This record gives sequence, C-alpha cells and structure tokens, in this order.
Amino acid sequence: MLEFLYPKKYLMSVYELTPALIKSLGMDTVIFDIDNTLVPYWIKEPDDKLKAYFTSLRNSGITVSVLSNSREERSMVFCRSMDIPYVYRAGKPLTCGLERLIKKLGADRSRCIIAGDQIFTDVWCGNMGGIYSVLIKQVSPKDEWITKPKRGIEKIIVNMYLKKEMRKSAGK
Repeated sequence: MLEFLYPKKYLMSVYELTPALIKSLGMDTVIFDIDNTLVPYWIKEPDDKLKAYFTSLRNSGITVSVLSNSREERSMVFCRSMDIPYVYRAGKPLTCGLERLIKKLGADRSRCIIAGDQIFTDVWCGNMGGIYSVLIKQVSPKDEWITKPKRGIEKIIVNMYLKKEMRKSAGK
C-alpha cells in the first residue's frame, strides 16, 4: 500500500554506505541530502571525518553530489570546500531538482543512489525519479520545524518497511 515510500535500503549511518556496498549494487554516483543525513542542520560545513568519507568515495571512482531543499547559501557553503556539485531548492519530493542534478553530472540514473534521512522528501523523490533510494537514520533527533511533524508518520512507514524486510529474509 505505501510501498512507493519504502527505501531500497535502510542504513543506520551514512558511513555504512561504503564504496564496496555502492559498487556491489552496480552504482557509481551518490546523491546526498545534507541536513540530518550528513550533519545536523545547524552545522555549516563538513567535518574532517565526512571529508575523509567523501574522499574515499571519490578515490573509489564514485561521484559525490548534493541535492538539497535548502537555500543556495546553505548548499554552497557546505559543498564548496570539497568542490561537490549540488542543486539547491530542489523541491523534493518532486523530481525537477533531481533531473537538473543528473543532467549536471552527466550521470546514468540506473547507476545513481539517493541517500537521505526523510521518506517524504529524499526516498519519495528517488523512487519517483527511478533512483535507488537509501534511507539514512537521522544524525540528530533535533529537526527543523518543517520536518518535525512528519517524523511520527515516517516512523510508522519505516516500521512497516522493516517488518516487510524481515518477512522477506525469513522467506515468508
């Protein structure tokens, strides 16, 4: 019923999205959300651990990019130190920003992953756009005012998804 909102994979941390996992899925491009996926929304720039992670992805031949619903300044400040291509005010879950980013990257959508902490923006956008969607557990329990009301419904959907995955792995 709500399967159009289910991610293809659910990870507890962005760092679980390793180069080996990405390549095992046949992918070569990762499109990240910023806020509460990579860092809490009040953190302006990537820390050294995140920079090292991005470097390890790039060194493995993986393209790294950002698709954010935030303002230009937020995306620009976050992405500039790593020279990460981005699209701001993406309008997720609509796919117009996703389409702009894929075109900007010259990427093959069948080899792209979208990774984000929200079902109603990141996962839904990826699923509608034909991109492999990965839900990442939010890095901070503190949300912006616009996100907070959706978390209860998202929790229900995640639980439904996890139950389905458990049944599938049990062979039922």
